[in-house]
Amino acid sequence: MPVAEARLQVIAGGAVPQEPLTTDPWQFQTACVDAFVASWRARGFSQVTIDNDIGLLERTLKALGRPAWEVTPEDIDRVVGDLAVQGRKTSTRREYVQIFKGFHRFLQARKAAEIEAAFGWSCRRTRERAQPRTGERAQLMMR
Repeated sequence: MPVAEARLQVIAGGAVPQEPLTTDPWQFQTACVDAFVASWRARGFSQVTIDNDIGLLERTLKALGRPAWEVTPEDIDRVVGDLAVQGRKTSTRREYVQIFKGFHRFLQARKAAEIEAAFGWSCRRTRERAQPRTGERAQLMMR
C-alpha cells in the first residue's frame, strides 16, 4: 500500500508571540482573566455561574495584591486568614482558594510560555518550590 506524501509545512514565527502583548503585568492578567472566562463560555457554563465566578475571581486577585503568577502559598494563607478574621465561613474561604486554583491551572496550561517570556515566571519553578502542605494550602498547590 503506497504511503501518502506529507502535506505539512513549518511556518516561521513559532507558537508563542516573539514580543509580549503587553509588558504591564496587570494588563496581561486582565487579558488572561478574559481568556479564562471565554473558556468557561466555550465549555457551556451558565451566565449566572460566570457572573458569580468573575466577581469571586476579581475579589480574590485584588486581595492577593500581586499578579497571579507571583502568588505564593503564604499569600493564599494571608488572604484565607483575613477572610477567617472577617468571619467568613469555611466554605467561602474554600471558594476563594478554588477559584484561584482554577485560574492558576489555566495560566499553567494556556499562558505559561507567554508569562515566562514577558515576566520570567516558570511553572517548573513554582512546582519545585511547593512543599507538601495540609488543609487549604494543599488545595492550592499545583501538581
